[in-house]
Amino acid sequence: MVSPVAFHHHYLQYLLKRDVTKLYIATAIRNLSLGMVSIFTPVYLYIYFDNSIPLTFLFFGVMFGLHGLIVVMGGKIVAKIGSSKSMLLSSFFYIGYFLALLFIYDSFLLVPAAIILGAVGMTLFWPAFHIDFVRFSSKEKRGQEAGRINIAMLLPAILSPLIGGVILTAFGFPALFAAVTVVLFASTIPLFYSQEHLEVYTDSYTKAWQRIFKKENRNTSIGLLTEGIEIGIHFYVWPLFLFLLAISFSQMGGIASFALVVSSLLMLYAGRISDTQERPWLLNIGSVWTSIAWILKYFVNTPFSALLAQIIYQMSRAAARVPFWTFFYEKAASKEEEADEFIVYREILINVGRFFFFGILAAVFFLFPGLQIQAIFLIAAVLALGLMFLGEPPKVKLPHR
Repeated sequence: MVSPVAFHHHYLQYLLKRDVTKLYIATAIRNLSLGMVSIFTPVYLYIYFDNSIPLTFLFFGVMFGLHGLIVVMGGKIVAKIGSSKSMLLSSFFYIGYFLALLFIYDSFLLVPAAIILGAVGMTLFWPAFHIDFVRFSSKEKRGQEAGRINIAMLLPAILSPLIGGVILTAFGFPALFAAVTVVLFASTIPLFYSQEHLEVYTDSYTKAWQRIFKKENRNTSIGLLTEGIEIGIHFYVWPLFLFLLAISFSQMGGIASFALVVSSLLMLYAGRISDTQERPWLLNIGSVWTSIAWILKYFVNTPFSALLAQIIYQMSRAAARVPFWTFFYEKAASKEEEADEFIVYREILINVGRFFFFGILAAVFFLFPGLQIQAIFLIAAVLALGLMFLGEPPKVKLPHR
């Protein structure tokens, strides 16, 4: 009879032999860590910048812009050292980012340090992550794989905002940042066991940027750009809005966690549909409902209404997210040897887009300090409709006269 210890050891060995499973595990632990703090980071910076919305937006805009400028280097690094080592290395830059935020009150120089560390961390992680998924996911079941990777990203995040809110309420930001760095370090362990796969990245900086303006990439560019900015509003504007409503940190964490519980139930189902001909329909419906959810968020004024609006948003976003990413990974895989170039093009596009968007927001709120922050949600409602461009957006037929 095999002992329980031996069984679990062999089961773990079996899991770790599958590179996509190692990717799931590493992503799950990483998102457990980042989920504890991501909803509170905009608030932390808002307080640090003496309640300045423009400076808060400018911080994130510059970080995304720097990432967009240097991400071609990320593609070259993945080609040189492999995706697993690149993701492994990124974790240490993320740890440096949170340590810089932790000690930011000691020196203003830690502000640009945090921006640089955050940008480099993203540059090392995201191209490697997407390339790894494209190479190791199954072509026949890519929708289900996309659903599973989204589950791997969401399940740890279900409780992590609530945990982060409790830690923050009880012990403050230093304890929260310390906990995040410990868990983030643990996320590197599965990557030590991952089989390396080297890419051949050939794009120059000029060629990588030219992909954005190619006519054949127009619909793809619209879809990726709008999705990137819309999710940026969700991660960096929505938490700040909740804080300005005087919603407590524990309530913010609870709202995020409970909404994720509901939306996670749709993920695997959406993954199965995404492997059928119904995928465009699901993406279109999810995009429309995501747009409606943003309009509902505009009218939020209590913790309960925030919870309801966030549940509707997360359910709608779940319906759109899986087919969206299935389309994206299929497009990347269809590029074959140029899949990594396609992924880097996506990183340039969305992060330069975020740079201009948050930069413009910073200027607008500087010139009009009395402007209500929830006005941005109406922009998000329009952007959510752009997700349909990655698939097959419905065509409007004008009546014949």
